[in-house]
Amino acid sequence: MTTIAQTLLDIENLQQDIDHHLSRGDIQSSHFIDGMINITQAYHFDLLAHSILATAKTELAGTSDVLVSNYYALSDQANIHEEYIRLLNIGGLFSVWNLFENFIKETYESMFAGLEIENIKDAYKDILHSKNVDNHAIGRMIGEFNVIRFIRNVLHQGGVYLNPKTRTFVLGEETYTLEKGKPIKPLRLMTVIHVIWRHYVTVALN
Repeated sequence: MTTIAQTLLDIENLQQDIDHHLSRGDIQSSHFIDGMINITQAYHFDLLAHSILATAKTELAGTSDVLVSNYYALSDQANIHEEYIRLLNIGGLFSVWNLFENFIKETYESMFAGLEIENIKDAYKDILHSKNVDNHAIGRMIGEFNVIRFIRNVLHQGGVYLNPKTRTFVLGEETYTLEKGKPIKPLRLMTVIHVIWRHYVTVALN
């Protein structure tokens, strides 16, 4: 399981990459970038608080502050951290995916004025082909697109995988297995963010 420290490092690396592209001027500020910055800053803020409190646990031991005592009591409960991260992953996925879908729709409308989007995946394929992205990259990107969208849709419909066919896929460095009748494992939020950011950069630079 990825640690909070690793996730904080991943967030900081992403923020540096966004700043790098903006400062070079090869990518311009946009609604998507503003949204990505807002989401990652909020995630950073949330995790930093827990990291700081975990570091200060010895120093604050025996405190009379009820809120602090309650925090550490909850923190010591079995599986509380896993449940906390699970909720962050689910909520963050919906926020990031909505942002990315809006980017696809805005880009499609800009590139293909007058045409209506009938299928979001086909619209994304059209964008990638029109940007002259090579076929190998398109295949990988559409595969990642399908995985993230599928998991988001299953979560939206209750979070239980109902297909009788067992599926296994890899996203980032995480392996996910879907089995009929079992709750799906939410995608790691920073993995989703990194994948979607890489997609955005590919489209923006072509």
